[in-house]
Amino acid sequence: MMQKQLNVSKDYREITGPRAEPADEYMATAKYYDLVYTHTAPQDLSFYGELAQQFPGPILELGCGTGRVALKLARGGQRVVALDRSRAMLQILQQKLEAEPESVRQRIELVQGDMEQLELEGDFALIIAPFRAFQHVLAAEGQRACLNAIQGHLKPDGRFVYNAFNPNLKYIVAAQERGAVWQQDHECIDEASGHTVRRYHLCRYDGEKQVNDLSFRYEEYDAQGVLLSTCVDRMGMRWQYRWEAQYLLELCGFEIEQAYGDYDQSPLDEQARELIFVCGKAGRK
Repeated sequence: MMQKQLNVSKDYREITGPRAEPADEYMATAKYYDLVYTHTAPQDLSFYGELAQQFPGPILELGCGTGRVALKLARGGQRVVALDRSRAMLQILQQKLEAEPESVRQRIELVQGDMEQLELEGDFALIIAPFRAFQHVLAAEGQRACLNAIQGHLKPDGRFVYNAFNPNLKYIVAAQERGAVWQQDHECIDEASGHTVRRYHLCRYDGEKQVNDLSFRYEEYDAQGVLLSTCVDRMGMRWQYRWEAQYLLELCGFEIEQAYGDYDQSPLDEQARELIFVCGKAGRK
């Protein structure tokens, strides 16, 4: 089904659906995203680049953000559909594309939409949701809807990469006992303005629902240390345990081919930081 064009840019498409478009939690903070994650993003670019070479064809990235992964793949010659529900994130990615060669711009299509209501034309050789993007789908029915839609958009011999953090129960219990407190986790200089940006996080763990209610606060200071602005974004991340995630993938028609504990393809064990599953369609020949 062809998607409705957004007025804001010819490069955006909107996924239509029965629900209203959710609020953009990154509207005020997207401008700080690259400042922080340039230094703290996972070392996953080589991992996805190697998979793209193994499974050539169009790639669908779910939760593309400001394009950290999508741009890397497009610069490497891959065709990428980059989807995110945040208009603010996509606008930053669009600005980055304007500085890229025409060949790279032609290989990326930006789509504003919700991965739970995925309905795109064509299918894909590789579908990825890097940096734990799937964990932003909080409800069980939404997770199944998302995975079923991924199934429907995957080529018969294609691959889907599932990624989430590997929950550390000791850490979660300790955080619950400590209570929700703001903790600074990053400080950097915005070279464009010379301003200092400090980020703080606050976690509220709900063990029954397996949801981390996560808030980030950004403070921007001028060169004299005067506070100029403060803004906060808030999101939920649902964690899954290894076998829970594996059974969900199998229930939705996937067959897990490789399981890793990090992007260096280290084993998935109790010490692993990540849950990474490379999946194909179950029953394919």
